Amino acid sequence: MDNNINMKRIVRLIGAGLAFIFLLVLLFGTFGKIDAGHRGVLLEFGAVSDEIKPEGLYIKVPFVQSVQRVDVRIQKEQVEASAASKDLQTVHSLIAVNYRVQPDRVNALWQKIGRDYKITIIDPTLQEVYKANTAKHSAEELIKQREAIREAILGDLKEKLAPYHIIVEAFNIVNFD
Repeated sequence: MDNNINMKRIVRLIGAGLAFIFLLVLLFGTFGKIDAGHRGVLLEFGAVSDEIKPEGLYIKVPFVQSVQRVDVRIQKEQVEASAASKDLQTVHSLIAVNYRVQPDRVNALWQKIGRDYKITIIDPTLQEVYKANTAKHSAEELIKQREAIREAILGDLKEKLAPYHIIVEAFNIVNFD
């Protein structure tokens, strides 16, 4: 009889312990934090919702919702690019673009492209726009009209990246060779 009572106590203690652990998981899985300069894309069962979590604390439904953080601060992408000028001279350059994600549209960016938007959209667009603008000018014009060409590339980058909710802040030709 004593063994039976002890067994019931052990089962009750194990049950209470499991309930306590479950409540802790629920409690800690309900709250989260978004750091300054970021936004949170709310996913419900993996689907992108319309709600964007701002900086600070947020509440979510555990096991149903998750939050993916997206950096909305100005970022720099610097790449080496090769192109042909109008007079068929090979031009090697180091180019840089400063951009940021539109904070109120991070969910649309996440839904269209996902986490790798820099590799998927920014890098190819940067190369394409640079090559297209370089091909319009001779090697001599590229050197003499550097500022005008930089402005043209900046305008084209803004236009091509805007549909993806990426704001281009600046473009620079760091080096021509």
